[in-house]
Amino acid sequence: MAHAARTMAVAFAATLLVAAPAAAGEVVVVDGKRATRMDDPAVPSRAEISLGAPEGGRGLPGLGAGAVRASRAASDGWTLARSAAGGRRARRAVHRSLDRARRAGDIGAGDQRRWRRSYELALRTLARLRGARDTQLRYVIDSVEALALRRQLIPSRMPVTFLQLERNRQYWSALPYPAAGDQVSFRGSQVLFQYFPGEGLQLHPLATFKKANHLHGFCERGEASCDPGALRALLDEMSYLAVRRGRRFIAWEYLFHFGGGAPPWISGMAEATGIQALARAAELLDVPLYVERARRALGAFETPPPLGVRTIGPRGGVHYLHYSFAPRLYVFNAFVQSLIGLYDLYRLTGDERALALYRRAEPEARAEIPFSDVGDWSRYSYAGAESTREYHELLRELLQSMCSRRLDKIYCDYASRYRGYQVDPPELEFVGPDVAAAGQWTSIRFNVSKLSAVEVKVLRGSRLVFQRLATFRRGAGSFAWRPRSPGLYTVQLAGKELRTGLGKRGRATGDITVE
Repeated sequence: MAHAARTMAVAFAATLLVAAPAAAGEVVVVDGKRATRMDDPAVPSRAEISLGAPEGGRGLPGLGAGAVRASRAASDGWTLARSAAGGRRARRAVHRSLDRARRAGDIGAGDQRRWRRSYELALRTLARLRGARDTQLRYVIDSVEALALRRQLIPSRMPVTFLQLERNRQYWSALPYPAAGDQVSFRGSQVLFQYFPGEGLQLHPLATFKKANHLHGFCERGEASCDPGALRALLDEMSYLAVRRGRRFIAWEYLFHFGGGAPPWISGMAEATGIQALARAAELLDVPLYVERARRALGAFETPPPLGVRTIGPRGGVHYLHYSFAPRLYVFNAFVQSLIGLYDLYRLTGDERALALYRRAEPEARAEIPFSDVGDWSRYSYAGAESTREYHELLRELLQSMCSRRLDKIYCDYASRYRGYQVDPPELEFVGPDVAAAGQWTSIRFNVSKLSAVEVKVLRGSRLVFQRLATFRRGAGSFAWRPRSPGLYTVQLAGKELRTGLGKRGRATGDITVE
């Protein structure tokens, strides 16, 4: 048991190292042929905008190239190993999509020429690339072609698709290789891309709208970083990049494979953050048009997956999904953020439709939240894995946001409880035994209140006769000990919590009489 516990401790320590976020506000800014790593207080940290992992709640920087190929082959019938005939067919499909949209009057002649040229330049650039740079740009080109082959390269999706293609062509031509998860922006633009290995630079709506909320916060608080022009430019760009999904609503899509989901997909968390950012900026900048755009995005919360994010939750009520491709994954932080975004649109504009959507789902959130509690930490998703340190803090912050809006006492209670899980030291209790027999194995039993590395020391007088260290989860634990001779022994227990990195400690003592 001790060996297994030590193995768990090593694995958990490795997880903490992997999950450590980059510095908040770090972004790679591309200006022509230069890419400079800079600090920008408006840019969210990686922890704030990580998409998570649909299978278990662990943060993922992106799928590897092999997983990308397998996922695409399964979902698209399209492989990265493009034959000459397949390449010609895909190329014709892209051109036909542009031609159809132009004949229908859905795009102008200038857009058609610009996007056709962007596509051709990307193909020429790809022909000069080798190795990993080829892989990144090829994935983005293949994504454009796959949309065209499936007749999903519709007019409203063309602006974001070809912008992403052009940005990747520009970046992978010669600019310095980014690190996995790096956020990237381009001079003259406020939107944020993120590098996903094997999939190139991908527009990140959640990151971009979080940036908008940060910009709004600077201005609302009267800080020197307030930049109304940047906020307006960002929301104007994102309004232009919104895609019409079906006939009912607009949305901001993700155009890459992730966690088993095929593009184009949407995130309820990103949609709600966008609605919130538009409503806030409409009031701050006095741009009523932003309210109308926020209202046009509400349909995502009225439409079932995979088109929208509305489903029936595990407690029987309405639930809003994090991922439109994962109808049975109920992510707590994403659901709460969806409710906050809907409520804020109502609070700022009086929109009754947003209020109705909030009221339909909020009872389900109240029913689900107790199931996020494992007794000393939180879960990432309903019946799922425990949260990483970053996701636990995100859930706590969102519950506190619900509490500060006075939406229900349960959110205050759990926000306070989850804060306690972060800052309270582990509580240890020596259970026994009181008496043991010399030469016989006995169990030194104890209770611990949270996941901790527990050390036991057994002393006879001032002499140390036994010492062990192992990791234990909340509840009962024990160490096996065989005393050699009779006498009175003192047991000292010390526990160091492992999840937060704060190193909080708890202690307990007891006595054992050996006969």
